[in-house]
Amino acid sequence: MRNLNKRALFHRFSPHRTYSSAVFTRQSSSSFNIDEVTQNYKQRTEFAAANYRKNGSLFRMVLPPPNVTGKLHLGHALTVAVEDAICRHQRNQGNKAEWIPGFDHAGIATQVVVEKMLAKRGRRRQDMSREEFVEECHKWSEKCSSEIRQQLTRMGASLDWTQNYYTLDPKFSEAVTKAFCTLEKEGLITRGKRMVHWCPTLSSTLSSQEVNRIDVPANSYINVPLTNGLKRKVKFGQMHLIRYQLVDSDSEYIEVGTTRPETLFADVAIAVHPEDDRYTKLHGKQVWSPVMPGRKLLVITDKAVSMEKGTGAVKITPSHDPLDYEIWNRWKQQNPSSAIDEFSCIDENGKMVNCTEDFAELDRFDAREKVIEKLTNSGNHKGLIKHDGAQVNICSRTGDVIEPRLAEQWFLDCKEMFGRSAEQLRTGKVCFYCRKIEDVEVAVVDDPKTANTIEVFPEYQSHRLIDWFENQEPWCLSRQLWWGHRIPAYHVPGQNNWIVTADEQEARQKLGDQFQQDQDVLDTWFSSSLVPLVKNGWLEGQPIQNPSLNVMETGWDISGFWVARMIALNLKLANGESPFGKVVLHGLVRDNEGRKMSKSLGNVIDPLDVLDGITFEKMVDRVKESALEPAEIENAVKDLTKRFPKGIARCGPDALRFALLKYDILSTDIPLDVSNVALDGLHFCNKLWNLAAYYDQLAEKCEVIKDVDSDRLIDEWIVARLSSTVSAVDDHMKKFSLHLALSTLQKFITADICDVYLESTKKALWSNDIPRIRQARSTLQRVLQPTLVQLNAFMPFVSEHIYERIFSREPGSILFDVVKPSLFIFHRNEELEEAMKLVTAAMAAVRSTRQKLELSPKLIFSGVLEMKPIETTPSEIRRLAGDVTQTCGLELQNVCREVNEEIKKNYMATPVPGHDAKLWLRIDAESKKAFIECLKKQLEKTVSRQEQYESKVVSYEAICANPNTKPLNVLKTKKKAENARKVVENAKQEATRIEQLIENQC
Repeated sequence: MRNLNKRALFHRFSPHRTYSSAVFTRQSSSSFNIDEVTQNYKQRTEFAAANYRKNGSLFRMVLPPPNVTGKLHLGHALTVAVEDAICRHQRNQGNKAEWIPGFDHAGIATQVVVEKMLAKRGRRRQDMSREEFVEECHKWSEKCSSEIRQQLTRMGASLDWTQNYYTLDPKFSEAVTKAFCTLEKEGLITRGKRMVHWCPTLSSTLSSQEVNRIDVPANSYINVPLTNGLKRKVKFGQMHLIRYQLVDSDSEYIEVGTTRPETLFADVAIAVHPEDDRYTKLHGKQVWSPVMPGRKLLVITDKAVSMEKGTGAVKITPSHDPLDYEIWNRWKQQNPSSAIDEFSCIDENGKMVNCTEDFAELDRFDAREKVIEKLTNSGNHKGLIKHDGAQVNICSRTGDVIEPRLAEQWFLDCKEMFGRSAEQLRTGKVCFYCRKIEDVEVAVVDDPKTANTIEVFPEYQSHRLIDWFENQEPWCLSRQLWWGHRIPAYHVPGQNNWIVTADEQEARQKLGDQFQQDQDVLDTWFSSSLVPLVKNGWLEGQPIQNPSLNVMETGWDISGFWVARMIALNLKLANGESPFGKVVLHGLVRDNEGRKMSKSLGNVIDPLDVLDGITFEKMVDRVKESALEPAEIENAVKDLTKRFPKGIARCGPDALRFALLKYDILSTDIPLDVSNVALDGLHFCNKLWNLAAYYDQLAEKCEVIKDVDSDRLIDEWIVARLSSTVSAVDDHMKKFSLHLALSTLQKFITADICDVYLESTKKALWSNDIPRIRQARSTLQRVLQPTLVQLNAFMPFVSEHIYERIFSREPGSILFDVVKPSLFIFHRNEELEEAMKLVTAAMAAVRSTRQKLELSPKLIFSGVLEMKPIETTPSEIRRLAGDVTQTCGLELQNVCREVNEEIKKNYMATPVPGHDAKLWLRIDAESKKAFIECLKKQLEKTVSRQEQYESKVVSYEAICANPNTKPLNVLKTKKKAENARKVVENAKQEATRIEQLIENQC
């Protein structure tokens, strides 16, 4: 037997420290109190982030910078809960964890929000100077960042605010300029014309991440925004049949299907598949444009044309369709002397240009209707042809329909960077160096000695990154906005002599006084992709560590737009060094029905709604005050009525974090039922509160003496369970299976500590057994201290409060304890744990028998445990059982390998679930009479059920024997009769067993 005082159970890290004079109350409410636990929350989170560790390893993470456009949503809350748990766990293990906060200036998103805000005041961006508008954006971003910081603190986010960054602050601006100039100097950034996503409302290009692709059935309407803030309904999903007459024939023509008649003004050709026999004779012929008098269009061939779609002939409008652009470019390369240049008929604001006078300045969708009318009048509109609908690109910021547009922009050639980044993910090797100093050429080196890897969790998501890297299209960096990083490029208006430089004076010297800086700003993703570089001292030339960050955690939906670009740019600009060692990609947050979170569905939950609670009426009012359409408001209210008829109860930050972390974050989708699971978290908080209250009762009985000797096997068992739990939690955290880590802790606290260990000590408490109470209190102290430290990673407020309450410690003391498996390995005792599993399973069998036979909880069983050989001796099992089995009304008389015939005759056998063992039970003499009465009542019910189903069998057989019964009904009735016979047979067996029990008791 090992006395518990012979080994130190925990290691305490206690450097000299000072605490705030803030008073933390020592009085506790009788039940869990959110206000009591979260008081001084701001100071507590500052304590957690202060990093008192001096000897541990440096662990660094950054919080993916939230946009300064509004408050955090549930997806942000998940990110915060996950990353805070990871960092707190690192600190618990003695490491110095730096979790770096930041904010993203969010170019397009912020500009849209600020423009809407100004519109409510009756102001328009177009009526302001650029400087005035940018100042308004700065004010807005400061307001939002302050609110977001408050939200983060309330959730317990232990962020190091001394390292806070903003993607539009001077340091970031310097880094962005340096990166742009470096990449341009190496020839990777160039200016040219390419097809881009264009939002007419914003008059700007967009990234693919800012475009929503929606499937539109045939003849459907989409609400499209107007310049006055209102919306109009535009019909989509129609294929118009347009006739193009051949130039050299009055009677021949070619028919083309199109969903965009308004772009006929920019047609340059008609294309058919070279193997389509229907059009072979038309190859190289010319047709007249049906809307531009005198304009001839050539019939060309290309294998990209689908022979099955529409008529098999397509109009080529390269300025307004990506596929048309590809087809036309191929034709131009094959026929450089005969091809005409492409042009656009829709300007940056969605107005018609380069068209006939009667269409000039018309809105593109008004022009669509007018073109159809004009074609109908001329006999060139031949109606509609079958169309299954289409996919329409919508701006996620404005709701406007995206216009594919050929525009001159700044592009980053990603081919080399992405190719080598993909290679690193596949092989784990950094294959290249790309630092360029002055005019020295870039050196490309393979050096396996400096290889470093990026490990992706879950592993299958690495293929998503590789797929992104293999899509090596140039990255459009330009955005036609006022808010963001101005592109460091200069030119003389009207000339195409661009100079890229970080020094404005250099531009003046080369271009003269007429020079102007590019009005465009950079894509927000470009600046945010430099986060690891900036936070690792890239500008200063003194890297803090390699890799820059230990872990990058974010949602998989931006793995390409952000994670992939961070990898590529970091490898390119930081001498081949990886930006992070591990990438953790959590799933997309959805509601409990698997639907995407959407305001129009009414399933969006504000994290503060769970923290503070909200009434159903307020939830409805919030929807009605939103900018949703009336039909969307109606649907949203219906969903709220269904899902939150009583609103959301106040649960506090610990319960919210519990709810978020109970899900497998590595799943592709996370169907959150956050309000209900948060209530489970609240119940767990109550369990912890009651645990602390019970400890207080023990403390009132005696003063604890350090290292109290204990000869109780159950004390050694709970310590062994602690050791296993610490190891299991650490293993799960290494795999980023946070839900398993939290569940392991919860199970240890509720099932092992509360349901087993505490129950075993109640007899001593009630009988005032001071020596045993002292042992129990000492053991609980040793077990609860590391348990609460580990729980602090997931539920910081309640764990810290109970820690200080139980151990009479100062605020923040929990942050100095070190809990890691190596400190607890000596207390592992797997044999003892297996023995207790057998004992608790036997107790479960007793409770199951009691419930099945509907026996009074006061009835006491005598029992004999028959088991196959295990490592633990029967005597140790009896000792364990002696401490706990009384809680289920069992007095275990003996533990043996095989029972004798007398036991088999006078006891009833019940299997022990999960074990090769039986528990033989007998009622004590005092309870025998009541037991027999219970058995007789059970027998009566069983016999009654038997007779009832025997009657049903007779009835079913009569139906089947009736010649008038339909064959289908005969089959159904035979199945019913068969099921009824099974019930009868089971009832007979049950009755026989009960009769035998009654006979044995008598």
